[in-house]
Amino acid sequence: MATKKDAALRGAKLTKKTLDSAKTSILTSPEPAVGAKKLVLPNGEPISPAMKELLAFDGEWIGIDYDEDEHEVSGMSLEEVIEETFGEEAVPAFAEAYEMFGDDCVSFQAELLTPACLYVGTADDAGEYPVLQFTWQDGVAKIGGLIPFDVWLAQQLGGLERGKDIGDVPEAYAALLQPSADANGDGRIVFTPKAGEAEPREADDDADE
Repeated sequence: MATKKDAALRGAKLTKKTLDSAKTSILTSPEPAVGAKKLVLPNGEPISPAMKELLAFDGEWIGIDYDEDEHEVSGMSLEEVIEETFGEEAVPAFAEAYEMFGDDCVSFQAELLTPACLYVGTADDAGEYPVLQFTWQDGVAKIGGLIPFDVWLAQQLGGLERGKDIGDVPEAYAALLQPSADANGDGRIVFTPKAGEAEPREADDDADE
């Protein structure tokens, strides 16, 4: 658990501290990712400092896909992430979010209490991209968070207190969320998106006719 003294830690420093404790609990048998320091995101930019630290230590837990020869992290649309996570029937419930978060996402295959993916939109001043969290319960969708990857990672691995709901972060990091929501969406940190039909599916149906 981070103390008040550690509250300002970000990026590689926060991740290094987190990994020091995680290696005795969650990441007990780490397997470094091949060529981690050379990896680039779907937008062509290098992976963030925190992701670089994580993958250089262990590339198995988070479970992202990447090309070992081209050193490229695989991207997918948010719609594809939602279908992969909840199934095709959940896709229409997140319709509004697909237009808002139109850049590439990086799917996490780790076992998470709240499903999440990296959103390769606008990085913050620490070079960290936001993490989108989402739920689908009783037909109702909820999405947001936009927590910087380093902070989200520390929460998942025990370096910081884990939130009980989407967008929950320790008080010392709460001020990071609004700028992230403004830069990557419409300013809402967490919301229930308007449901609708996914555009690509309608276009395919029209083409078949």
